[in-house]
Amino acid sequence: MANVKDELVRFLLPEAKARGAIIRGKSILEEAERIHGLEGKPAELFGHTLLASIVLLSVSKGGVRQVLQLDAKDENAPIVRMQTECRNGHVRGYVQWQNEAVHAADGQGITAWMGKEMLLSTVRDLGFGQPYVSTIQHDSDWLAEHIMHYLAQSVQVQADVVLHGDVALMIEAMPGCDDESWFKAVESMAKISNQTLEQQSMDSILQGFDDLGCQIVGRDEYEYACTCSDESMRQVLDNMPNETLEELADEQGDVTLSCQYCKRSSQVNINEAR
Repeated sequence: MANVKDELVRFLLPEAKARGAIIRGKSILEEAERIHGLEGKPAELFGHTLLASIVLLSVSKGGVRQVLQLDAKDENAPIVRMQTECRNGHVRGYVQWQNEAVHAADGQGITAWMGKEMLLSTVRDLGFGQPYVSTIQHDSDWLAEHIMHYLAQSVQVQADVVLHGDVALMIEAMPGCDDESWFKAVESMAKISNQTLEQQSMDSILQGFDDLGCQIVGRDEYEYACTCSDESMRQVLDNMPNETLEELADEQGDVTLSCQYCKRSSQVNINEAR
């Protein structure tokens, strides 16, 4: 059965010389939780990382692929890495645990699960030339603040981000946006309550920007989906030394590969792969 797709809305705020994007990713989050067996705070954090990669791709300088990777510097953190990849209406990702048996931490912020001064890395593929790669270090309990710090430091744009429940909302200053205009945009965004984000449609949420002449300029659909295939998994073995392949294979020469993004398994015979 095909996944239900979630809608992303792109909009302009002409009176503030800003633009933005909003998505309610209910189906994306449900599918990610199902595949990776997540619940509680880790499910929320992973869901926000997925949605953040979508709005980054949709707003900030565009492109055809956006990778967002969070790495813990604390070797004792429960979660070592969260990585997401967004492209062509699809988003996927994975969570790497320090210890699969340890799925609990004290506190509700991201630092409780990944430690302080987490590393945030991005890959933005514009579809031509070399992808743009950036890594920053920041200390905050809130993923949205990590995203804003990255945009200010690496992309050098003013942005404000809200990640709440199954909603991601991001606004970004466009060329010509002065301090007064940007303050108007941020002020309007700050007035949108959590209750509104939780209960209202995206079009209703965007009414909070009516004073800034909010204009909807596009709608896109996204789903949690993986692009892996038997052939792509087979290619993973191509660059492995024969000794390694023989160690991984069973008595019949079969190696079972599992995709970390969707948990799909594929069996490859090393004698056929050579």
